Amino acid sequence: MAGNGKNGAPLVYMENISRYFGLIAALENVYFTVDRGEIVGLLGDNGAGKSTLIKVLTGVHPATSGQIYFEGQPVRITSPKVARAMGIETVYQDLALVNLMSISRNFFLGRTPERRVGPVKLLDKETMNRLTVEALADIGIEIRRPEEEVLRMSGGERQSIAIGRAKYFGSKLLILDEPTSALSVGETRKVLGYTLEAKKAGLGVIFITHNIGHVYQVADRFTIISHGHKVGDFLKGEVSQEEISQMIMGGPVPERLVDVVAEREAQLRRLSEQMADRAAPIVIRQQARVRQRHWLIAGALIVLVLAIAGLLIGGGAFSEVEPTPTITPIPTIDMATVPDQVKNALDQLANDPDPGRRAIAASMLGADRFREWSGAAVEPLIAALKDPAHEVRAAAAKSLGKIADPRAIDPLQELLRDNYSNVRNAAAEALQVGFDLYCSDAEGCKPKGALH
Repeated sequence: MAGNGKNGAPLVYMENISRYFGLIAALENVYFTVDRGEIVGLLGDNGAGKSTLIKVLTGVHPATSGQIYFEGQPVRITSPKVARAMGIETVYQDLALVNLMSISRNFFLGRTPERRVGPVKLLDKETMNRLTVEALADIGIEIRRPEEEVLRMSGGERQSIAIGRAKYFGSKLLILDEPTSALSVGETRKVLGYTLEAKKAGLGVIFITHNIGHVYQVADRFTIISHGHKVGDFLKGEVSQEEISQMIMGGPVPERLVDVVAEREAQLRRLSEQMADRAAPIVIRQQARVRQRHWLIAGALIVLVLAIAGLLIGGGAFSEVEPTPTITPIPTIDMATVPDQVKNALDQLANDPDPGRRAIAASMLGADRFREWSGAAVEPLIAALKDPAHEVRAAAAKSLGKIADPRAIDPLQELLRDNYSNVRNAAAEALQVGFDLYCSDAEGCKPKGALH
C-alpha cells in the first residue's frame, strides 16, 4: 500500500471519495489504493458500495467529492473511454464478447488491424490470428484455433480471452467483476491462474466477488466496504476467511487488528499530502492552461458583445421610445346596490376574529349567485391572501379563481410559495381555472400551449 510505482506512488490512489445519488450516500469518504503487481480483493455485501467505487474509478459515475490519482498524477476520469485510454480495463460478468465472432475478432474488437489493397481497407486476419495466439500464450493461455467462434468456448476460456485482451492492449489496472461466477471447479482454477499471471506481468488487479474462497487464494490484500463506508484494509496473513465473512455481514473488526487497521488508514490519509505535493507542479501547469483558455474565451465574448452592441446602436435599437401604458380597467361598483349578504360577508372577512368564519366568508364571496357584485370583493379577497390563517388564504384563492379578475394574477403567483400545501394547491387551481395558467417550478406560470 505504500506504493511501488513512480516516485513510490501507488498505481491507483482514490482520496476521500464520496458519491451521492440525491440524498442517498452510496460512498462516503473512502480511501482506496492499488499497487502494480498487487491483487486487491474488493469485498462487500450487495449494496455496500463496491460497484459504485469501481464505477467512479472507470468513469461511469463522477465522484461527488474526492480526487483520483493514477500513476502519481491527479486525473479526471469522465468516461469509460477515458479510463481505457489510461490503461484501466474492466472485465465484466458478461465479458463484452460477441458469441458469433471468432476468438481473434473478439480479441481485437474495436481495435482491428487493417491492411490496404489500393484504396480499400481490409481486415488483416493473418496478423490478428498470430497476435492473438502470441498474446494469450504470454500469460499461459493456450487456444485451439484463433478462428474458433467464442460461442463454442467454456466460461473459463471466455474469461481468459477477456483477461488476455486487457493485458495485451497495455492495461495497467485490471478490474475483474465476479470472474468466477457460474464456472466449474476446473474453470475457476484456470481463471485464478490467469489472474496470477496478470499480477506477474506487473498489472494491478482489483478482484470483485462474493466468493471469499476464490479471492482468498489469489489476493494479497482485502478492502472491505459496508454501507458506503470502508471497514478497512487487511493483509491475507492477518485474517481468516471466516473473519472476512463476518465483517462483510456487518460484524466488528477483530480486536487484535483494530489498531493495525486504524494506523493503516491513517497512513493512507497522510499519503494524500505526499500525492498532492508531487502533483503540485502538474496542477499548476493545468491551472495555467485553464486560465489561458478562460481568458481567450472571455476575450472572444467581449469582442462578440461589442460587435452586437455596435450593430444594435447603428440600427437604432436603443432609441428612446415613449412607452404606451397598459391600463387594466377597474370595474366600479355602487355599494348602495350591493346586497346586505355580500356586505356582511365582506365585513366578516375583514373583521371577524374567528378564522373559520373568515374562511366561510371568503368562500361565499366567490359564489356564482354573487357574481354580479364580485368587483366589490376582489380587493378584500386579495388582501385576505395574506391572512395569518392558512384556511382563509386557501378559500380566498379559490374565490379569486372563480371571479377571474386580472388583478389577482400576481398575488396568486406569490401564493405559490406559501408554506402550506393546501394554500399552494388552491393558488395553482385558481390560476388554472380562472386564467388558464399552468405553473411549474422549472418554467413558472404559462398558458397551457406554451409549456414544453
